[in-house]
Amino acid sequence: MSTQVERLEQVSQETSQKRTVLVFFTVCMTLILAAKAFDLWAILIPELSRCLQYFMVNIHPQVALVVRCQTEVIQNLTGQVLSRGELVSLEIGSRPLSLSTRIKSILVIGACDISVIIPALNEEKYLPRCLVSLSRQSRKEQFEIIVVDGGSTDRTVEVAKEYAHKVIEEPSPVGTARNIGAKQAEGKILAFIDADTMACERWIEEIGRKFDSSPNAVGVTGPTLPYEGTRLDKLAYHIATGWAQRFSLKLGRPHVAGFNCAYRKGAFFDAGGFDENRVLSEDVMLSLHMRHQGPILFNDEMIAYTSLRRIKKYGYPYLTTYYAINAAMMLLFDRTLGYPQVR
Repeated sequence: MSTQVERLEQVSQETSQKRTVLVFFTVCMTLILAAKAFDLWAILIPELSRCLQYFMVNIHPQVALVVRCQTEVIQNLTGQVLSRGELVSLEIGSRPLSLSTRIKSILVIGACDISVIIPALNEEKYLPRCLVSLSRQSRKEQFEIIVVDGGSTDRTVEVAKEYAHKVIEEPSPVGTARNIGAKQAEGKILAFIDADTMACERWIEEIGRKFDSSPNAVGVTGPTLPYEGTRLDKLAYHIATGWAQRFSLKLGRPHVAGFNCAYRKGAFFDAGGFDENRVLSEDVMLSLHMRHQGPILFNDEMIAYTSLRRIKKYGYPYLTTYYAINAAMMLLFDRTLGYPQVR
């Protein structure tokens, strides 16, 4: 009986010590961070409220778990302040963000190492699928979602604001839009996907895993398949975005599609980003420039699923001929055709 009493007293003392240390550390961080910027109260208020959980915990393992979770959040915030000296602006253009979005943006900026960039133009129909697929990723670590709107006249911007951490409104072609998003990105890895394309559940996880296992790699891509259509459609995409892309990488002449790829930020900007003078094959030109920065890898598990809207409108014979002529013009005259738009 006395042994049980002693154990209970020991657990109580340990719990009390944890609470005291936490409260002291939280107060210190509050004073330090509050001195940096007024906007930090947006973080501190919810974080302080979460700290009240400690006073409701009575069992030692629970205390350890809560302490660990809170410590990770505080470490991310501390690292952000120490590395940057200040927080980035939380307003996009002249549109103020809501309090919940501001809090979410600050927390993600402090923790993310991957930024997903999505160019969009009148994508009200398809964009929700893309954003929902990103919201259901298996990766536990934070990542950032940036939507760059090229001047939509439908509800694309409103849809984007429901999920994205940043929505940038600037009329621009697709290559320029991707570069704009890259300049606003906080992550060390820039991942690109199109508005009519959905990421598989492990897309972000596979991007991070490939870069972690290959420190010298500057880029990674994977197969893109249709999320509708016939077996012929799936076979065509297997050939075009699977076998053909992998073969081009082995030849040292990478032809990487811009709707399913990721690059290290430093190498991306060293290569000049996407060619803003082209509206077709700007992604291929970037991959050809990126090869001078380091190897681009192919990851079979980095799967994306795209729409067949362009195939349905133009058909395979027309598009095959169109892209063949475009490739010949690139090779002979360093010029490209316009992009066959479909909305």
